[in-house]
Amino acid sequence: MKKEDVISKWLDHETLTPDELETFKSLNEHDSYVQISDTAKKFKAPEYDVEDHLISLTSQLQTHKSKRNTKSYVSMILKVAAMFVLFFGIYFTFFYSPLTTVDTAITQKTSVELPDTSIVELNALSSIKYNNDSWQNNREISLEGEAFFKVAKGKKFDVETASGIVSVLGTQFNVKQRNNYFEVVCYEGLVSVTYQNNVIKLPAGNAFRVINNEISNYKTSAVAPDWKENRSSFKSTPYQYILEEFERQYNVTILTKNVSLDKLFTGNFVHSDIQTALQSITIPMHLKYEIKNKTITLSKE
Repeated sequence: MKKEDVISKWLDHETLTPDELETFKSLNEHDSYVQISDTAKKFKAPEYDVEDHLISLTSQLQTHKSKRNTKSYVSMILKVAAMFVLFFGIYFTFFYSPLTTVDTAITQKTSVELPDTSIVELNALSSIKYNNDSWQNNREISLEGEAFFKVAKGKKFDVETASGIVSVLGTQFNVKQRNNYFEVVCYEGLVSVTYQNNVIKLPAGNAFRVINNEISNYKTSAVAPDWKENRSSFKSTPYQYILEEFERQYNVTILTKNVSLDKLFTGNFVHSDIQTALQSITIPMHLKYEIKNKTITLSKE
């Protein structure tokens, strides 16, 4: 018999024949097998209560699940919070702005009350911007176009334009900043104008004007700009600027034929009647006009 068969029979506790027993005893591993067998006989498995261990295992699983669910819940809350933080971060970065902007279209005028009850009236095709959040400590407003200001008394009030800065404490004044045209007229109080690093003080009834880099000063008896009464007035102003203002007030395009746009014009035109307005700006200049749809052509008589 092969020794593997003898070993297998012995491990199964089958009775060995004398020859098989002799063969088993002759094996080099005999002593080791016997020692292992004796040790195994002395081994006693611990008592195991299946029901108790099942209850314990179920409890542990439920605790683990609860912790896992709690962790999942906390994780979910953190993720949602992170999403809100990200959303508001994007909103305040790209969409929210403390600046308040007011614009007027062609032919439109509007009035705005600032946080300190100061009043700004915008002429046609004009725009202002100011920081509503910091207004009480920093009264600064940016202007493009033309606006009349009635400033409440308080800290310094600055009107910033592309041409210069107008500063006051409490007064009434008009600022006009168009292409190569900058004009400040003081109607009440005292106005400080900063232009090209020079500071000009304007008391009531005085005006400062820059047209095509040419500076001039003049006096006025008016108490407010005429455009507030739907009329545009000019004093020794190049004809080009009269036509540009006309286009803003009537939403038209003006073409000229052999007309000197540098010639100075003094006069006014109303904003309520285009025929009357055209006569006001053409008769003194010895011009005739032709209206076709939204286009007006001016030419010499």
